[in-house]
Amino acid sequence: MKDIKNLILDKAKNRLDRFGFKKTTMDEISRDCRISKKTVYEHFKDKEDLFTCLLTRECHSAIETIFSRMGDIPNPLERLIQLIRTAVEFFNEDTFITRLLKDDDDLFSAFLNRKYHAMIDEEIILKIAQIIQEGKEKGIFRDVDEKVFGYAGFRLFQAFSYMRTCALSPETEEQEYYTAALIDFIIHAIIKK
Repeated sequence: MKDIKNLILDKAKNRLDRFGFKKTTMDEISRDCRISKKTVYEHFKDKEDLFTCLLTRECHSAIETIFSRMGDIPNPLERLIQLIRTAVEFFNEDTFITRLLKDDDDLFSAFLNRKYHAMIDEEIILKIAQIIQEGKEKGIFRDVDEKVFGYAGFRLFQAFSYMRTCALSPETEEQEYYTAALIDFIIHAIIKK
């Protein structure tokens, strides 16, 4: 059962990536999978549900990739810095999820208002909060509400990466100026003096 669902998601991913949300139909996905449309609808109630499941899967995969690339860093401050650097590096890659998140059309907007988006954000914020809690316990970070700080840090990261609302200078972007500025801002906000 799970194999069929993943097959459908994989084929939908290929089609959505190539043609976009509006031009992709459930008929085409079922043809790509070489299964009946009825079978597709046994696993997903509609195209939006399929897309939401796909995006949720891809977001979980991105989170796993980012944290696996970081390696084992015992110092919470160094881990937080590496998390920012690794995430920025990941979101500069040309992957399905980064193309979706950077896309301005309504492909991603269908997901933005869903409970799944909140679940993904909560998962990321919880991971950041755990790093901050550990830093507080070790006396490295000042006493802050780790979930609030995790939320604010995550939103700042989004503003500096895939949800950027203003154009940044390409020359300074290539020099990792903005990543360094983001790290500096976050570290000075949390480090215990």
